[in-house]
Amino acid sequence: MDESVFISTPDHVSLEFEFAGPGSRFSAYLLDFLYSVLLMIALFLLMLFTGAAGLRSLVSLLRGDGGWIASWGAALLILMLFAIHWGYYVFFEGLWHGSTPGKRSLGIRVIRQDGLPIGFREAALRNLLRVADMLPPPCYILGGLVAHFDSHGRRLGDMVAGTYVVMEKFAQAGRSASGAAWATRIEKGRSRQALTLPRGTLSAQQIGLIEQFLARRHQLTQERRGNLVWQITEPLLPFLAEDRDRLAKSAERTEHCERLLLQILAMTQSNEAKPVATPKTVGPTLF
Repeated sequence: MDESVFISTPDHVSLEFEFAGPGSRFSAYLLDFLYSVLLMIALFLLMLFTGAAGLRSLVSLLRGDGGWIASWGAALLILMLFAIHWGYYVFFEGLWHGSTPGKRSLGIRVIRQDGLPIGFREAALRNLLRVADMLPPPCYILGGLVAHFDSHGRRLGDMVAGTYVVMEKFAQAGRSASGAAWATRIEKGRSRQALTLPRGTLSAQQIGLIEQFLARRHQLTQERRGNLVWQITEPLLPFLAEDRDRLAKSAERTEHCERLLLQILAMTQSNEAKPVATPKTVGPTLF
C-alpha cells in the first residue's frame, strides 16, 4: 500500500494526501460502532418506555406466543436497527463531507478521488458494501485484506464509490496547508478566494499554488526550490511593486521571493482577501 497520493485539484494545484493506515481506520470504526450501538440502545429504551408495538411483538416472539404478527413486528424492528446502523455512516459522512464522530476523533476523513469532499451519494455507495467488507462479521477480514493488497488502501466500498480515506491532521509548513485541509476548505466554502492588491488581483488558483509550494519547499533540492519560487513569484512582481531586473540579479533572490510569498499568504489567512467576480489569473501552474 502506498503512503500517499498526489491529486490535481479543479484549481489545477497538485496536492498530496496521506492515506489513513489500517490501525486508525479500524479504531475509528470501533468508535463509530460503539456510538451506533448506543444509539440503538437509546431507541430500544425509548420504545420500551413508550410501549412500541414492534418491541412488544419481539417480546411475544421470544416467548413463542405471538404468531405471525409478532414475527412481522420483530422483522420490522430488526430492519429498523439495521437501517440505523447503516444510516449512521451515510448520515454523518454525507453531512460532514467524509467525517463521522469516530473519524474526527482519529483525524481522518473520506474524500473523492479528485480530492473533493464526498456527498451523500458517495457515502451511500461506499457504505452499501460495508456488509461485504465485514465478512466474516464483525471482523472486517475481507475488507482488511482488500485494503491491504490495494495500492491506495481502498476497501470494496471505496472502490465502488471512488473514494479514499486520508489523514486530516498533518504537519504544516508555517501556516500553510495542503492535502485533506483543502477538502475542508471546500466543505466550508472558502476554497475559491482571491486576494486584491493595490496593483492587481491574485486568483484563488495562484494562492493555492503558493500554499502548495511553501508547504513542500523544504523537500525540494536548492536548485529546484530556487527555480520554482522564481517562476511563481516573477509574474507577481508588478503587483507587489518589486523591481524585477534588480531581484533577478540578487544573490538572495530565492530568500526574498519566499518572503514575498509568505507575506501574500499571511494577508490571505488574516482575512484580508476579498472575493471578486472575475479574478485575473497570473502565473503558470507548476505542480
